[in-house]
This record gives sequence, structure tokens and C-alpha cells, in this order.
Amino acid sequence: MSIRRPLLLLLLALVLAVPALAAERVTLTVLQTSDLHANVLPWNYARGEAADWGLARVATRVREIRKSSKHVLLLDGGDTIQGAPAGWLEARRPKGEPHFMAAAMSALRYDAMAVGNHEFNFGLEVLRRAQKDSSFPWLSANTRHAAGGGPAFAEYVVKTLGGVRVGVLGLTTPNIPGWEPEANRPGLEWENPVESAARLVPLLRQRERCDVVVVLFHSGLEIDPATGEANGTDYENHVVRLAKTVPGIDLILTGHSHRRLPLTRVHGVPVTQPGRWGEVLARVDLVVERAKGIARVVEARGELLPSDGTVSVDPEIAAIARPHHERALAYLDEPIATAAGPFPADRARLEDSALLDLINETQLAATGAQLSMTSLLPYRHDGWKEGPVTVRDVYSIYPFENQLVVVEVDGKRLRALLEHAASFYESAEWKDGRLLLTPRAGMRPYNFDVVQGVSYRIDPTAPAGRRVREVRYRGREVRDEDVFTLAVNSYRAQGAGGYAALRGTRVVRAYNDEIRDLLVERLRSAGTIHPVTDRNWVLAPETSWAPPPAAADAPAPR
Repeated sequence: MSIRRPLLLLLLALVLAVPALAAERVTLTVLQTSDLHANVLPWNYARGEAADWGLARVATRVREIRKSSKHVLLLDGGDTIQGAPAGWLEARRPKGEPHFMAAAMSALRYDAMAVGNHEFNFGLEVLRRAQKDSSFPWLSANTRHAAGGGPAFAEYVVKTLGGVRVGVLGLTTPNIPGWEPEANRPGLEWENPVESAARLVPLLRQRERCDVVVVLFHSGLEIDPATGEANGTDYENHVVRLAKTVPGIDLILTGHSHRRLPLTRVHGVPVTQPGRWGEVLARVDLVVERAKGIARVVEARGELLPSDGTVSVDPEIAAIARPHHERALAYLDEPIATAAGPFPADRARLEDSALLDLINETQLAATGAQLSMTSLLPYRHDGWKEGPVTVRDVYSIYPFENQLVVVEVDGKRLRALLEHAASFYESAEWKDGRLLLTPRAGMRPYNFDVVQGVSYRIDPTAPAGRRVREVRYRGREVRDEDVFTLAVNSYRAQGAGGYAALRGTRVVRAYNDEIRDLLVERLRSAGTIHPVTDRNWVLAPETSWAPPPAAADAPAPR
């Protein structure tokens, strides 16, 4: 009996240990880039200097990680083919060799890419060409054909790594019709991405038998992750709603908003974002445990790996990009005019500026419209110095591929547009004889537009919505029923940036010409440009005389 009892205890211990011994753990390494915007080499095209970003540096990190990690998934969050000048020149190149972004990413063996909104900037022909040149699928489950409702791109891809089935669902911000003219997206519509995920995540789990579900989403967070407060971007960003309402997601890889977001749990779901331009590579290690035929993620670890000077450039990826890079440099370095004086931009959101007047005058000259509206697109800009002006200088103030559109607005809509721009000022207070202004949180600086062709005054001390005063056209006060033609870029014409008053306006004319091209040609023709500012708008609070003392009311002696 004394021998039999220990033997029974040993057998019992072995039986109890079977589940633990049978459990198997596999680590999946998920790598993500997003918003590369055609940046392969570590170069700042606007400034003409080296920079800490680019796919060629990311590639070095990817290859090193693959040496030490057995099960690697490489994904991209979209906005891939547009942005850097090389991407713009590539879109204009005749058909022939593969798109350099597709070639570079294929060489690096990407597994999938989500479709971004900027993929549509050059139209569907350029988009489909780059897609065809890619060895990996372009995913966007919520981009649908208007006729019939079928998917316009692959909805998902399933990969098996270390015996683990991983489903990657691709989604795109649905606000593309709010940014892109219909000519760039013919026959397409966008389903609510949360609804798409609610339909497809269960399908991946059940029909596709996926152990792990990753959502690759070209969209950002609609709240501030630090405070939990809404940031006013819920028309384009849906990540929080996705994490909150759709169960069964193990990881959300985000993009679009250009944030560097370390691995953060949103409603319990791990979420990360790798900034822009390949400035970091997001790495997430998912530990998957399989026991009794069921696999689940039991741990998620993440880090953002910077593409700084300590990371070498991958020679294969650099060789693919080099001829396109050199062509872009030659284009940007071309002198096109001479500035007779400086064109500063540091106060372009505080007072009228010669730089924005130049853009508006170019739009007016090209269209013959009565009014023109534009903004300083970079968050910050030093302006142009006196002397030679190159294509790079134009690119630095107008980095986007926007076409020109003329719409019809009445006086009431015009005031609404100006009031929205004036809402950029959050608060105003006097201090040491100066009026100190604070920009509105959540409103991007490039959404402060100025209008040429009318004169007006903004009172930043007044409540938002009642700040614009003395709007005059040719000296006469503008009435609600007055009708004007207004030149705007194609992005604004859709009502983007909060300019809801432009939605549904009648389009008088639409041009294929990009505004940056029009600026380059105008400068070439002018030869010498002068920094002229007409001061048609000013920031000025309401002023009045203080009540005079009683003695002042008495008639003056004769």
C-alpha cells in the first residue's frame, strides 16, 4: 500500500499536467508602416536635406527582425503612392516599368496593404496600375462598387504562420467623397467601416477559421487617447468605435492621422500607429497559445522603432528608388522666378500675406472667378527669401495634388465660410498692450482659409460664429442674396476641413490643372515677382469711444 499510494499520486499529477504540457505557444511578429507617401530614401524634399525617415531605412530593420523572428507579418496602412515629389512625377510617367513604390514594397515582401484616401489623388488609372504592379494584395473591405455593391478591392487576406491562421481585414476611412472629386473615384462608394468589420470579423473567425484577427485600418482615433475627449475628427476616424463595438479583434493597426502611437489598449484592444513617411516601424509581438484545439492571443507587446541615423539604408530598396529620387531633385532644383523681396509666412494666420495673395491671384487669373479662397497648407512655413525661387519653393507651400474648381456661392454661404475660418481662434486676451490669440484645439491650421476679392474684418474677441464684420465686394456691403463665383481647390470644393457651406454648391467649372502646376507656370511667366499685399482682411476687435465726461457735453466757448 505504501508503494501503491505514491504511484497513484504520481499518475494523478501527470494527468493534471497534461493540459499544461499540451499547451503550445507561438509568437507572431507583426510589423507595420503607414502613410509612407512615396518616401523611400531618407530625404526631406521640401527643405533639400537629409531626414530621419524612409522605407529604405525601415527595410534594414525588417530584414534584421526576420533574422531573429520566425513568424513575421509585414503590413502597410495606406497613403503609399502619393506625397513626395517622386510620387507625383511617377503618376505622370507613361506606362512602362513598375511603380517604384510597388517595386520596393514587393522586394521587401509585404504581405498586404490597406488602401488610403490619397491613393485616389491621381485617379483610378494610376491607382490600379500601382496595385497591379504589387506582389501583395491591396485591401479595403468598405470600398464598394456603387453598381451592385460588390467590393472594389480584396476585403481580407489569410496567412498561416507557425500553424496559426491570421486574418488581416483591410479598411479605409469613409470620408473620401468629402475630399476627392468624383472624377478621381468614379463608380465607388464607401460603407461605414465599423459595419464592414461587424460583418467580416465573424466570417474570418468562423468560415475562414482564423485564430487571430488583425484589422489594418487607414483611419485614426477620434478621441485624444490621453484625455479620452473627442477631437472632432469622427467624420474620418473610426478606430475607437471599431474597438468598442466589434468583438473578436486581436489587434488594430491604424494610420491616416500621422500619429506616433505606441501600443495602447482601446476598449481592451491593442492599437498602434507608426507615424508617417517611414519615420518609425511599428512592431507588435502577439503571443498565441493553443490548447485543446483552441488558439488565443494571451499577450501583446509593442514598440516603435525609429528610422534615425543609427539605421543604415538598405541597398536593394535604395537602388529601386534612386533614379526616381534623382529625377525629383532635378525637377525641384529648377529656378523659375526671382523674388524682388521676401514673402514671409510666419504671420499668415494673423494678417494678410503676399504669399497667400499670390496663390489667390493665380487662382483668379486661371479661372476668371470673382473670388478665390486658399490657406497656408504647411503647419509652419518660413516663407520665401528674396532671390531665386525654385520649384521646391512652390512645392513647400503647396504639397498636395489639388485641382482647381469654381463653385457658386451666395452672400450667406460666403459669410459662413469666413466664420468657419475665423473659428480658428480659440481665445483672445490683452496682455502688455498686445492681443494674444490661442488657436482652437482640434482645428488644423491649414483649415484657416482667406478669401481674395472681398474685404472683411475678423473680431477674434467676439463669440465664434459672430466674428466676421464689414464684408464688402467692390466697396459695397455683401448681402445674403448676392451670388459670386469662387475658385477653390478640389479638396475644399467637397466641403472638407469643416467648410460645410461648400457642400452641395453648384460647380461652375472644374479644371484638370493642379494648382501647384498653375503656380509654377505663373512664376515662370512673371520672371520677377514682388511681395504685394492688398490687406483685404484684418484682425481687429470692435472699438468705440468711451462715454465722455459730463463736462465734455457742454458747448465749447466761442
